[in-house]
Amino acid sequence: MKKLLNQFILLVICSYMAFFLVFNQGLLGGIVISGVFLVVCTFLFIASIVGVVKGKLELMKLTSVTEAAGLMTFSILLGLVVTTIGLINSFAVYTTGDESQSADKKIRAFASRIFDVPSQAALLKTEKNGVTYFYPESNKDEIEKMDAVLQLEREQFNSTLGTRDEGGLTIEFHENYASLESGYGSEEVAGYYDLGNKRIHLVPTDENWELILVHEYSHYQSHLFSNQHLLSITRIPSWFEEGVAEYFAGESSMWYDLENLETIDFHDLDSQEDYDQAATDTYDPYAQSFLAVESIVDAHGEEIIPELLKSQSIGGFYKNLEKTINMDIEEYEEIFLGKLLANQQQIADWVDLGYQQVEMKNYNSALKTVENIRESGDIYDIDAADWLLVDIMLAQKKVDAAVDVLKNKIEMGQEEFLVDDLLLLAEVYLLVDPELSYETVQRAETIAKTSEFYYYEEGILLGYEQVNSANKLAGYKRLLEEWLYNPYVRMHLVEKLSKEYPGEF
Repeated sequence: MKKLLNQFILLVICSYMAFFLVFNQGLLGGIVISGVFLVVCTFLFIASIVGVVKGKLELMKLTSVTEAAGLMTFSILLGLVVTTIGLINSFAVYTTGDESQSADKKIRAFASRIFDVPSQAALLKTEKNGVTYFYPESNKDEIEKMDAVLQLEREQFNSTLGTRDEGGLTIEFHENYASLESGYGSEEVAGYYDLGNKRIHLVPTDENWELILVHEYSHYQSHLFSNQHLLSITRIPSWFEEGVAEYFAGESSMWYDLENLETIDFHDLDSQEDYDQAATDTYDPYAQSFLAVESIVDAHGEEIIPELLKSQSIGGFYKNLEKTINMDIEEYEEIFLGKLLANQQQIADWVDLGYQQVEMKNYNSALKTVENIRESGDIYDIDAADWLLVDIMLAQKKVDAAVDVLKNKIEMGQEEFLVDDLLLLAEVYLLVDPELSYETVQRAETIAKTSEFYYYEEGILLGYEQVNSANKLAGYKRLLEEWLYNPYVRMHLVEKLSKEYPGEF
């Protein structure tokens, strides 16, 4: 009994030694020390078998089968402890790339993959609309804006991909980028999705938080798609996975210098490891990925995305893609930027043509041009088409029709356009109802102050306020001098005011 007690005490001591020694090492050091412990455990296990068979083992001073069985139990338990410690250490260092982490951080990084716990200490937890949030107290108020975006995006993704998001997503907030980069194991990361536990990691105060959230949520939706169709998560090339995420996040080819953009072989972007290492000072894999996906969607519609996602392997994906585009992927790499550039130029030409047609009072042709832009362009081109349509209506003095166009556009709630649309609507309202103009500008001001898309000019509101006061004339002059941009509004307003205030305009 005394020897069994000694073996138990020794097990505790050896386990602590293994914990201390392994967790203070990097990947290689941890493996070596774990290996040494396991060699010793193997030797003790073999010795214990001999002791059980012979009934004793003089070399180890074992005098009975019970003592030999105790040694066997000791070797097995210590081996399990060392193996567990070694695996946790290796996993934490390999996935984060940080060999200097404390034991607590390594254990937490491992546990966050297996259990519903955050990868950081001292985070609070809450659940909202099927999404679990881990957050610092200082970021509690950021949850509402995340939830609002996810409710909208969930419907779009479920419709486009045919997925069923019934809960299971976790979002973990990081207070700074050092924490985020440590969790991902790489520098210059804005956010990431952890496949192991369906968890999005991001900094909620990032000025581009919405784009980052939608990008990472796209990866989660792709994960759902894979599970629902019983497909491997890694069956799709990383460039397509990332390109789709950028596409749904609202990227646009108009933001890129297509003529000078560098590209590489798509096959060099197949694996996530190669993808992460591909970026250089002159090359951005996300740009190539997004633009390729946009080019494919432009030609074949959004329905091509779930069709390609149904591929069962990377090889199968390329086979399906090449059948769709009717050429090899190598050939496609050579031409897809040119196609996008030609499409950009076509849209620009249509916009110019539309305004020329308005100037020539050829309004029916201008309306057809608007339809061409809407059918061929992305959301930014459609935005330009809608403003052209407003000008077509204003040029014909169809103010009510112009108001309806803008009100319908505003109801869509596209944040990147909302404030500009409200300000244009406020200008148009000056022709029919200055009070509505003031209310509309107030709404624009409220939205602009909480949006990352706009810098709001404080002086705008004062002009509209004056127009609705006893000092109307000064207000109108202030707006015309500084804040009214639409040429048709300016023209019609001056015509109207010249009658009301002879000699002032």
